[in-house]
Formats: sequence, structure tokens, C-alpha cells
Amino acid sequence: MISLLMSGLVSCGGGSSSASSSTTATTIAFLSPVGVVAPATPITLTIYGTNFWSGMSVSVTDKDGFPIFQDISPTVLSSTMISTSFNITAVPTGNYVNITVIPIDGTPPVTAVLGVAGTARTLFADVQPILDANCGTCHDGSPANGFPDMSSFAATASANPTGMIGIPSYNCSPKFRLVPGDPRRTSSVLIDKIQAHLGQPACSGDPMPPLSSPQISGAEIQAIIDWVAGGAY
Repeated sequence: MISLLMSGLVSCGGGSSSASSSTTATTIAFLSPVGVVAPATPITLTIYGTNFWSGMSVSVTDKDGFPIFQDISPTVLSSTMISTSFNITAVPTGNYVNITVIPIDGTPPVTAVLGVAGTARTLFADVQPILDANCGTCHDGSPANGFPDMSSFAATASANPTGMIGIPSYNCSPKFRLVPGDPRRTSSVLIDKIQAHLGQPACSGDPMPPLSSPQISGAEIQAIIDWVAGGAY
């Protein structure tokens, strides 16, 4: 889906834009890459969207708005693509940074999330064993168990409606079950479920695993977060 969207965006424009003002709001469709592993020096980030032009700037901030980097003259590849390079020397709180494109014509800035993992993780080697031990027995794709199927690597990675990666949530709409590169609880239901507790309940139903079942460790939770933040490969 992402590759199709990318080709569509790229075909919309050619050459750099030199407009100094616009009445159409800038948008961000997605980032490439969607996630990185810290320390990452340097990162070349391509931002895909609409209405990019010379003179705008790109800022990188942590989850609390603390500035990490600002590029006052990103490379404008076309009206739908801009590129910037910067360093991330440490893992930020929350495992993500905010990427903000700032127009110069008074239209609002737009922001997207770039995941930052502390360790490179893969579904096959690092995450599926956790799901096998704690989730797959119940989450078998049946309606009674909320539809997601985490019973095997192929099931978790599937693009079918019972899969996890990039699949809209059945019970927590408009969230997704898992958004590659976005480890926030407000975006990825899997992260919401494994971080839920009595003070901050899950968006729907019980925390995962249920409190009546053996719990996954803090290290296992962080492994899943790193996997999502790094791009959910």
C-alpha cells in the first residue's frame, strides 16, 4: 500500500517548487524511512505529501516539543517530496520524534511521527516468540477474540483483515492495530494494550495479557516498542 501511494505521489510533481506563497495547506502523507535505530548519524529523511515549496523549513522535536534539529532549507525534490538530513544521538522519551514542516505563507505547520528504536528488532527473531508465548493461543483470528491473529509469524505479518501491521482496529477505531514507526499508545492498539494499567486503561477491553494471565516483562514490552518504532520489519 505504501509503495503504491509513494508512486502516486511521485508522479504528481517534477522538479523543485519555487513558489513563495500558497493558499493550499501543506500535508504530510508519510515518511521514508518510517523508523530508525539510535544512534543514527546521519539520517536522510524524505517527507512525502503535498504543497511543498522553497523557503519552508523542517524541525525535529522530542515528544515534549524540545528542539533537536531545524533545517531552514530542506531539499525540495518536487511539490510532493522534500528531503532533510540530521542526527539522532540518543533514544528520545517515548521512542519517537516529531517531524514538522513549517510553511512560510501563514498556513499551519504539519507534523508526522518518526519512530526511534533503541535496538534493532524484527518480528521473526524478537517479537513473534513473545506473541507465541503470551498471545497466540487466544488471538487466533476469531471474532470472539477481537479478530487479530497472532498465532504465527505469517498470521501476524499478514495483510489480511486478521493481521496486525497497518490493519485498522476493530474495537478501537480510528486507531490501527499497529502503525510501523509510531509507537504511541494513541496510534498503535498493540502498544496501548501492553502498556495499559488501572490508571490508564486500554482503549477497549482488558490490558494484554489479561491481568489473570502471566504478564510479559518490561524488557519484552520494550522489545515490542523498539520493533514498532524501528519500522515493524
